[in-house]
Amino acid sequence: MQKDHRKILEFNNFYKQFPIRYYKKSEMMIRADDDPQGIFYLTKGYARQYTISKTGFELTLHILKPDSYFPMVWAINGTPNVYFFEALTTVEVRRAPRDQVVNFIKDKPSVIFGLISELLEDYAEALTRVEHLVFSDAYRRVISVLLYIIKHFGEETNKGIVVHHRFTQQDIATLVGVARETAGNEMMKLEKMGLMKHVNHSILFEDIKKLELELNSN
Repeated sequence: MQKDHRKILEFNNFYKQFPIRYYKKSEMMIRADDDPQGIFYLTKGYARQYTISKTGFELTLHILKPDSYFPMVWAINGTPNVYFFEALTTVEVRRAPRDQVVNFIKDKPSVIFGLISELLEDYAEALTRVEHLVFSDAYRRVISVLLYIIKHFGEETNKGIVVHHRFTQQDIATLVGVARETAGNEMMKLEKMGLMKHVNHSILFEDIKKLELELNSN
């Protein structure tokens, strides 16, 4: 789904009045159950939204990339925030007070439509991920997450699709909902089959169609 560029332009202009804030990799931006200090606009880098089970197990729910705004559900509905937001890389953000954000968007249908479109896309992807978490084995769960990463972070080249951020085995594990060792073993299988390749600090996928076929194979 293409982003609504009118919404991006309007929000860019709105957020320019607020200073840039910097977070280092693994630095916490918002903690679960804390009252957020405002609505964040991610301008550079990647962040992750995750939850922690009572036993201490982490599950990454969503990866945020530039031109993402969070936590929007808390902003619009006033629903208490129950998720952690952490810098996955070095990031730059701007943060605006909630009431100013709500007042800015409430009379702008194009902005509201753009936000709703993104929330619905995230919701649809979340349903797909839940389906794989419940019904698929670890191997296919890893593949489904890699396809999610390709969709959001892949760049087409003459060699295939390259994901420049090298997601670690732990990153994949928290997205899939398995132990790091399990994620690592499944990724090694895919590498041996030639379906993915680590190149320097990037991941190369030479044939996405084969990866998709593997997801749906018996």
